Amino acid sequence: MPNGRPYSKRHPFERFKRWLKLLYYRILRIDDPPERIARGAAIGVLMGVLPTFGIGGFLSIGLAFLLKANKAAALLGSFIVNPLTSPFFWTLSAVIGSFIMREDSSTILSRIKQDGILASAGWVWFVYMVGNVIVSAVCTPFSYYMVKAAIIRHRKKKEEKRLKRQNGGG
Repeated sequence: MPNGRPYSKRHPFERFKRWLKLLYYRILRIDDPPERIARGAAIGVLMGVLPTFGIGGFLSIGLAFLLKANKAAALLGSFIVNPLTSPFFWTLSAVIGSFIMREDSSTILSRIKQDGILASAGWVWFVYMVGNVIVSAVCTPFSYYMVKAAIIRHRKKKEEKRLKRQNGGG
């Protein structure tokens, strides 16, 4: 009971941080080569950021199967977009798309907010997708290298601890 409050009464941001940390550790502990895990996580992030409307997890598992990536990491990576992060990714995609297409981002965002992401077909959807492709193109390789480095670092620390215990140092 940190801060004198039961876990269920924690602020949503605290619960989200805890959830992210758990997700991070789940990916780190997968037993597969770092490249394969990172490839899976990157596929999941790609499918999470792209507007797949609830089927991103299934698509990421299928794509991971085709690309010989870790399927568990792909599924976990697809959770990058969730009810707390989706407004950020949607807004970023609309703003970047508006900038590239030389549109007023506030108009695009208000149309998406008013009509919904699915109902905003036509030009608004196209502007959004231009931005979303760019956001996806940045997030995917970034997540690959970030996950791969984290796994390698985690395994190196784990091995150092093991050797230290084996040699009677701790």
